[in-house]
Amino acid sequence: MNSPNLISRVAIVCALAGLNLCWVSDLAAADQHVAYQTGQKAPTFQAKTTAGKTVNFPGDFKGKVVLLDFWATWCGPCRAELPNVVAAYDRYHSKGLEIIGISLDQQNAAAALAKFTQENKMPWPQIYDGKFWKAALAQQYGVTSIPQPILVDGDTGIILAEGQSARGHQLAAAVEKALASKKKN
Repeated sequence: MNSPNLISRVAIVCALAGLNLCWVSDLAAADQHVAYQTGQKAPTFQAKTTAGKTVNFPGDFKGKVVLLDFWATWCGPCRAELPNVVAAYDRYHSKGLEIIGISLDQQNAAAALAKFTQENKMPWPQIYDGKFWKAALAQQYGVTSIPQPILVDGDTGIILAEGQSARGHQLAAAVEKALASKKKN
């Protein structure tokens, strides 16, 4: 089903219709993965948020579980996943969950991103450099499709869940399991 010909035809039809193509990237990436997988150490980074604060990851998140959420305002599947992300934040933030949004929005979209996050009750920090698929953190993490969640232990930097195992109904279960293991340590 995910043959290159089918994906190419869908992409052409969607492009002609002016539709958003992030889900095509998601289909094309069915056999691809981010460069880092569950059980591996997440790359460290330092980046500025849209609010101007510097984030040192994972150093600033000792004692926390962190969801790195690669997404974009133009991405239909990201918008569809957003209620799960907001619900997880609302339910688990007080218990130790932090989220860092990493926006793959295009150049000059900072105002639209700020408006979208405010309207959709997304109080967590956002990192945005306007480089679309070439965003520095997307490149560093090998992200080829979005939404791409990566759940990380803030103490060890170890990836606890990523991709489908940290999306939909599985996101809450992954966060709960991660927070429960932190209580044991």
